[in-house]
Amino acid sequence: MRVSAKSVGVLTLSASLFTGLGGCDELPEIDGPSLPEISVPALPSELPSEFPSELPNPFPSESAVDPDPEPAPEETTEQEPAPEDPSPEPEPEPSESATVDAAVEEPAEEPETVWWPWILAGVALLALLVLWWRWYAKRRAWDKRLEEARSEVAWFEDSLIPQILSKPTASEATALWQAARPRVLDLDRELHDLEETAPNEERGASAAQGLDALRGLTDAIDTEASTEAGTDSDSLRARRAAVESARTRAQAWISAGKR
Repeated sequence: MRVSAKSVGVLTLSASLFTGLGGCDELPEIDGPSLPEISVPALPSELPSEFPSELPNPFPSESAVDPDPEPAPEETTEQEPAPEDPSPEPEPEPSESATVDAAVEEPAEEPETVWWPWILAGVALLALLVLWWRWYAKRRAWDKRLEEARSEVAWFEDSLIPQILSKPTASEATALWQAARPRVLDLDRELHDLEETAPNEERGASAAQGLDALRGLTDAIDTEASTEAGTDSDSLRARRAAVESARTRAQAWISAGKR
């Protein structure tokens, strides 16, 4: 090898120099005055302007050292083939049906429910229900009072008047009428109040008709009870006709409430 030849030459030269230096230490001592004088030639005053381009090579060339070196066998290292990475198998692409099913299965985010409009609507509905119930309860109470007034007018027309007319004397008829008169006056006030507090015009008109029928009966009985013994027959028949007419009006009003 070329590198080996150069190394051998360098080692040989180094050994020669080391041997020479070792031999210098064994030389005998030399006396200075006994040495001959040596004349040294004078150096030139001027150095040459040009130097040789190439200096002699102190080391032997490659051809001098080993003209035909034997080629050293080159060590060849067999490199094991790198394991091939298994190519990843392609993943199956999801089908359209699977994509649709996944989209269907994912629940959509529901928007947050706002409750305050429902609360306001509930409060308004509750207020309307309370108002309607109060109005309905008031109307029902008024209807109940009117039915009771009809019953009183029916008692007056169907029971009290026949009793007054059946008395043999005017004094007995007057006494019975005066005893029942406070009850009739209370009934008059009740019908008048019902007319003023009626929930609608139709009910107010019905109470007004009942009040007119009651006052017609009252006037007819007042006239009949004040009949004296010397009253002629025509006057008696006129008074009795007025009583019957008042009773007919009262019966018509009573019957209207039973329909």
